[in-house]
Amino acid sequence: MLRFDFTDINDNTLTLSSPVYIVINQDENIPADDLSVVFPFKKDTPELCKVSVYDGERLVFKGVVDEQQSIINSDKRYTKITARSMAAMLLDNESRPVSYTNISTSVIFERHLKPNGIEGYSGDDKVLKESLNIMKGTTDWQAFYSFAIKAYNKIPRIKSDGTADFSGVRSDDKLMFSDKNGLKYSSVKENNKRCKLISDVFVKAGVNSGYNVGVSDSEVKKRKINRRRYLDVSAQKDFDTADLMLKNGVKNSYEVTIKTPLRIIDRLGAQAEIENTYLGTLKGLYVSSIYYKLTPDNEETTLILKENKNVDS
Repeated sequence: MLRFDFTDINDNTLTLSSPVYIVINQDENIPADDLSVVFPFKKDTPELCKVSVYDGERLVFKGVVDEQQSIINSDKRYTKITARSMAAMLLDNESRPVSYTNISTSVIFERHLKPNGIEGYSGDDKVLKESLNIMKGTTDWQAFYSFAIKAYNKIPRIKSDGTADFSGVRSDDKLMFSDKNGLKYSSVKENNKRCKLISDVFVKAGVNSGYNVGVSDSEVKKRKINRRRYLDVSAQKDFDTADLMLKNGVKNSYEVTIKTPLRIIDRLGAQAEIENTYLGTLKGLYVSSIYYKLTPDNEETTLILKENKNVDS
């Protein structure tokens, strides 16, 4: 059973028990995980501001309370809490405008993450050998993201324990699902999303030039797919974007959805394999999204698995 430890606005800690409804969503492409949990109504529950969720001894969610509702009707009384992970603090706070030159990971952490309650970080202390301009209206998440993309070539992540990882979603866990001898599951869906693939990107490299430079994916063309895009890089001279568009198309063109009665939380990036009598063995997958739900009648986790393509987006 999950344990929910809350902190109120007076820094007191209390545990709410016997949840009747839980939803936890985690997605590698969404900065903040989200939580919705409903408890039996308890009179005089103080105003709550923080929450930590434990699965056994493992901290699987740490975040801030967004809403605290008391729901009363003719025959039922509930307390509903909605929360987001610590990434919410970066999303909700605007950064001080500043221009950096040769900025390091540790300085980004001290100025943009630590003031928002992020307690530590992982990743080499890299230095960005170019300028980084944080303009008016930029959030601390955008500053964190921009630095990580340029210095690490990765999408950064605020982990379930509330610390930052500049190197993105990572996990050493391995999940082996099987209809014979492995983690049990109730359904699996394999989806080849041909509509996501791009065959050609035509690039405008100069202000006075046309879209004369072409980047193509021969493997996509072999699959009888003809889908073009046009890209103007005459201002920013970002020639890598065209190749990235092709790679991201490949990354998003295949996914497997698996549903299991097991509780699987905080496993983004975990390696996954599926043995199925009809589909055979599906290997080389990783966990891209997690949707966990507990109701009075059912417990289920839905995982979205993608192929390991080593594509940075």
